[in-house]
Amino acid sequence: MDYSADLKCHVVPNSKQNGFSPILRSHKSATTLEPTEYKHIKTVYDIFWNSVKEAPEKPYLGHRPYNPQTNQYLPYVFESYKQVGERVSNLGSGIIKVRQMHSDKSKNGSILLRNWPVAIYSIARPEWIISDRALSTQSLFCVGLYDTQGQSQIEFILNHSETPVVICSLDKVHKLLSMADQLPLLKVVISMDSFERVGSNLPGEYIPSPFNTRSIDVLKHWAASKSIGLYDFKEVEEIGKQNKIDHHPPKPSENFVLLYTSGTTGNPKGVVTTHRNYTYSAISNTLSRSSYIKKNSVFISYLPLAHCYEKGQDLLATFTQGCLGFSRGDITKLFDDFQALQPTVYLGVPRILSRLYDTISAITINAPGVKGMISRRGANEKIENLVAGKGYHHSIWDPLIFDKTKAIISKRLEFIITGSAPLEPKVLNFLRISFQSLILEAYGMTEAPIISLGARPEDLESGIAGVPTIGVEIRLRDVPEMEYLTTDSPSPRGEILVRCPSVFKHYHKDEEKTKEVLIGDGWYATGDIGKINPTGTVSIIDRKKSIFKLSQGEYIAPEKIENFLSKHPLIMQSFVHGYSTKNFLVGVIVPDPVTFIPWAKKLLLETANSKENELARLMGFEQLTKNRIVNKNLVEEIDTYSRDAGLNGFEIVKAVYIDHRPFDVESNEILTPSLKLKRFHAAKYYKDTIEKLYS
Repeated sequence: MDYSADLKCHVVPNSKQNGFSPILRSHKSATTLEPTEYKHIKTVYDIFWNSVKEAPEKPYLGHRPYNPQTNQYLPYVFESYKQVGERVSNLGSGIIKVRQMHSDKSKNGSILLRNWPVAIYSIARPEWIISDRALSTQSLFCVGLYDTQGQSQIEFILNHSETPVVICSLDKVHKLLSMADQLPLLKVVISMDSFERVGSNLPGEYIPSPFNTRSIDVLKHWAASKSIGLYDFKEVEEIGKQNKIDHHPPKPSENFVLLYTSGTTGNPKGVVTTHRNYTYSAISNTLSRSSYIKKNSVFISYLPLAHCYEKGQDLLATFTQGCLGFSRGDITKLFDDFQALQPTVYLGVPRILSRLYDTISAITINAPGVKGMISRRGANEKIENLVAGKGYHHSIWDPLIFDKTKAIISKRLEFIITGSAPLEPKVLNFLRISFQSLILEAYGMTEAPIISLGARPEDLESGIAGVPTIGVEIRLRDVPEMEYLTTDSPSPRGEILVRCPSVFKHYHKDEEKTKEVLIGDGWYATGDIGKINPTGTVSIIDRKKSIFKLSQGEYIAPEKIENFLSKHPLIMQSFVHGYSTKNFLVGVIVPDPVTFIPWAKKLLLETANSKENELARLMGFEQLTKNRIVNKNLVEEIDTYSRDAGLNGFEIVKAVYIDHRPFDVESNEILTPSLKLKRFHAAKYYKDTIEKLYS
């Protein structure tokens, strides 16, 4: 590749090394990585209090109160930056105070030394952000818990992080108390929902509450029996108001948040990130998106705040003094919340954007009759204009069709960012013209919570993650075992390495795994395979490890699924595969002839007529593997077997090719000499088969 050409990124001179590509940067970071702007903002604490100072009366956090009298959600109500600031200060003081009240007096000194964790356990809602900001006022740090996490993972995370205080929604209190015997360090639980309002007919609850005053009394007695202090949010705020403690701002190097990865093959890893990591990210993301993110932007929050993607949006909104409206938490009512809020910025995920594509295309380009014909003509003309650089708007087709499709999300919509997994090009461009909005794909990860690669407005192809953002360095390194080399032509290929001040500190209590990915000189090895395109953009093309994502953003550990399938009596070997543009798994199954042949023959004899019975009796192993009825029933057998074992829906193989030829070391070279699956080679060997399974 000609790195001296006029590229969309800056190539650091003399940075090419054997086994590595040159280092790539944003043109805006050609001479220095450190932004010259916002020098006074060094921590997340600074981000929030700078916005309180500059925009005290601007709306900040909003929600839709629930009215139990009408069984309806009301319009959004907002608290200003100043109002939230007062609550944050009070809550921070209150957390320190209640922690002291439920600890040995001998430990009060260590409590005041700060830098201990507080877990937050709920859907995204204003109290999540208020809690997070409150922790920073006292140099405490957050442990993020997903609302949907199971008991075993919650138990592991709270013990692994040594968390003494949990702030949660009311529906989580009994779950925590039920595992209290397994949580010896848990001392305080704080309910985000007011105990006084339980059973009230006054508007204000976030969700229709199944609790009443009696159930609250039961919870309080239960907590007391476990020596756990149980409070509600307002109560702790009032305790803090009456016992004010001066702010104890964190240093940039101190912990900001401990987020746990999904843990598809074992216990999740705790990713320790600092105030410096997330502050640098907020500054870089703001500078890189300054043309699209304005100071009056309206964001909608509906994704888990225990994920770096949503956490990044929270800090971007706060940094730019925007307002953040929270969805009620019911994904089926999400678009009703969009209508009520009318956001200008939307952080999308492929799962929901694909659903929007299906909905909008069904009533436009895929509609029957004249409506469909007119819609297809309008969409084709708008996409041609878009590719030609003429923008997203059209004076005829927008009033006729696409103003209505834009309004499905928001009439004020200006900008969509999507990450997690790539969208197919036809989906991406159709949504661009349907929403009359800029849609950019972005690339980041928990260990480097920054948009490391971001598409530019003119990059209309899906799968192009883009160019390095401001303050980020990217390079590739050879992965010879997968035949990805930085000397490949025309596009160098290899594992993506990221270096910037947003790269995480370490994995909590796991030095070995930390050393595997922090490879020296500040580089983080992502495990993703990328290629550098002739224009200088970088595309994500594969995953180094066996873990990959489907289009809905779910991580898949194929080895785990293959090990599970191998326990089925009909299955001898299996290879599970998926594409990031598809929403389901496919597989190659090598059946065990000892069990498979009698099972398949019995199946055919029971479903066939007398003539076909005779043919079924004569079928050999290879013929049986090619039979459609046998294939269909084996897929059903795998589905039942997987569901009975508790596999997630996205982990269940939906289509299979049955191969009578076993995987081996010599004839098809799918196994290593130690009889392990060579996943990369298997994907190449069965490439055409996989394509047919998806078609």
